[in-house]
Amino acid sequence: MKRTLAAAALAFTVAAAPAAPFRTEAPEEAQVREIGAKLRCPVCQSENILDSQSGTAREMIAVLREQLALGRSEAEILGYFRSRYGDYVLLSPPASGFGGVIWLVPPLLLAAAGAVYILLVRRNAEAARRAGQASQPRAPLDEQSLRRLEL
Repeated sequence: MKRTLAAAALAFTVAAAPAAPFRTEAPEEAQVREIGAKLRCPVCQSENILDSQSGTAREMIAVLREQLALGRSEAEILGYFRSRYGDYVLLSPPASGFGGVIWLVPPLLLAAAGAVYILLVRRNAEAARRAGQASQPRAPLDEQSLRRLEL
């Protein structure tokens, strides 16, 4: 009896559970998401076009879909938007021209800071070494000096 009730409860639970919708996504939508995540919204300036709610971003997504429908590659599409909005539309600046400078400056500053740190540590160690050599051990105080200190 208990087994029958348990089996019935299990069957009822499985039958009553809503079926999860089987969601398939068109390959074009995956490309829209992939390329759209690389494009900055010219209005919001801190969001990609997929996250932006501006009309300009919506128009850019529509153009992106049109470009994909025409069979354009990712590089061609990014080049299209770059020609219309400049390098700023790309969330990752290109590694050539001024964009190359943007990529090179942080590591160069980090290397310069490390060199300054090493230079200061060595200078401080050298000063401490010289100070240690300059200080000679003092002779013990004689009786007369000890009496003066006690007063």
